[in-house]
Amino acid sequence: MKAQNGHVVLSMLMGVIFMLYFSMMLQTVPELSGQAPVENKTGNKIIMHTHSSLNVTVNGDLLLVPNGVGINSTLWNDHSLDRFGTERKSTTFGTISPAMSPLHTHDSSGLIHVESTEYRNYTLGDFLNIWGLPLDGMKVNLITNGNSIENYANHTLKDMEKIILKIQD
Repeated sequence: MKAQNGHVVLSMLMGVIFMLYFSMMLQTVPELSGQAPVENKTGNKIIMHTHSSLNVTVNGDLLLVPNGVGINSTLWNDHSLDRFGTERKSTTFGTISPAMSPLHTHDSSGLIHVESTEYRNYTLGDFLNIWGLPLDGMKVNLITNGNSIENYANHTLKDMEKIILKIQD
């Protein structure tokens, strides 16, 4: 009977420890929906959160925009805008949130997330530099919401915008 009570107490204690552990982890994970602010290196909050949809073709073939541009170190080639993004947070349980450029992707759908600590004009060229997509010597045609845009690199990203980038050798 005492052994059975010991198992019950031990099970309850383990349950409480797991609940505390996961509740602490949830408190340290940044909210990426834009509803709750996220701190960055300067302690400022994410105040700008927009999304643009990017579709890229190279010589007529679809090029997937990779998952993790501006988050994954191999897909984060330009760090000139880092001060407007988020930083890694460490807790007693390890590193929880990834550092993110203010321009980044969470999946390969082509959705560009702009999550910035400052209201500013971010351009398609800024995103392509972060990604590291080599376009030197290529013919590049940009269409946004059905309109042809002459200078793709200086095009300011807008919320809910549909962007088609056609690249030719």
